[in-house]
Amino acid sequence: MRRLGLILRSDIRRHLKSPLAIILYMLVPLAMTGLIGMIFTPSRTGGGLPPISVVLVDHDKNIASRLVLGAFDSDQMKKMFEVTVADEAEGRARMAKGKTSAMIVIPERFTLDLLDLKPVVLDVVKNPAERYLPDVVEEFMATMGVALSGAVQAFEAEARSIRFMLEAPVDAFPWERLGPEFGKAQKKVVAASKYLDPLLLRLAEETTAAPGAKPSPSRADVFSVVLPGMAVMFLLFIVQTVMRDMVSEREDGKLRRMLTTPLRAGELIGARIAGGWLMGFLVLLVMAGFGTMVFRVRWGPFGWFLLLVAVAAFWTAAFFALMNALVRNRNQAGALSAPIILAFSVFGGSMINLEAMPAALRTIGVLTPNRWFIDGAALVRDGRFPALALLVLTVSGLALLALAVPALRRRSTV
Repeated sequence: MRRLGLILRSDIRRHLKSPLAIILYMLVPLAMTGLIGMIFTPSRTGGGLPPISVVLVDHDKNIASRLVLGAFDSDQMKKMFEVTVADEAEGRARMAKGKTSAMIVIPERFTLDLLDLKPVVLDVVKNPAERYLPDVVEEFMATMGVALSGAVQAFEAEARSIRFMLEAPVDAFPWERLGPEFGKAQKKVVAASKYLDPLLLRLAEETTAAPGAKPSPSRADVFSVVLPGMAVMFLLFIVQTVMRDMVSEREDGKLRRMLTTPLRAGELIGARIAGGWLMGFLVLLVMAGFGTMVFRVRWGPFGWFLLLVAVAAFWTAAFFALMNALVRNRNQAGALSAPIILAFSVFGGSMINLEAMPAALRTIGVLTPNRWFIDGAALVRDGRFPALALLVLTVSGLALLALAVPALRRRSTV
């Protein structure tokens, strides 16, 4: 047992001295997870309209034009419109560059003509390069025009008083008349409120979903689904790289020389398999920790996830121990390992969503470690114990180990 530990420690030190391949195998799945997560995460805006860019040109600079500008200043309107006050030349330049959807031009004497009950025209210049957003601005201004026109007509007498105050000198206005005028205005407001508050017709906003529909996942949810598949795929690449030392040592004659020492074949085989298992276990933990810190991945109860990681790494080490016992040389091992790993990843769900596969291909996926690790990680993430995944990976891993050890013993004596 002591000799096994020494061999294991020596192997780990050797791999840590040249860790480039292992680091690359860890970075690639993390980068792919980040890319896939950003592409397929649903938009949080719910598909609503973006803020509509509007240029407001104010040639009036009086009470009514300030009311128009103030209408865009409420919190709700700020979510719909992004208003920039500028001159007309700048507004047309911004529209030519595609930086604004519409331009509202308030004419001179807008306030005075409105208070005189004269017809007034507000110009809405729409960007011809856009189709829908300028129409929203036009409809909003049409609604505002109706409201302003109705208010001025309803308060005609008060409007004439305001009109007189705007142009007459301060000492020419009879201030004692303000009291009775405000009293009349109050009566009109009270009378109007009886009809407008409460309204007989109101709108209620309701968000509905189809029966059985699931809420849109967040970016962290997407990362939590993608990363386990990517991690187990590159776990296979990492462990096969570590376990290929068994073929290299046999091909270079190093294995025969090591067996001339008091070291027994079983100890050497056990150290190589334990080294592959330990390296896979640690690499999976590093990727899981990185996913938690960077992508906010949720793994569920850590003890259950740790057990799943240990079993998956054990299965991988046992599988490549058997494969390396069956191949003749390094070239053959390299030629076989990559297609096998890619097949496991495709049919097991690491590269393609299982729900998008035909039923026959999903059945093939049951034969892969990827499928059981992904299913087990999903159960742990939901707070459930992955009993079936652990059972399948453990039993099949022990069966692979039982076949690998005698085959490796025979190879070590050849």
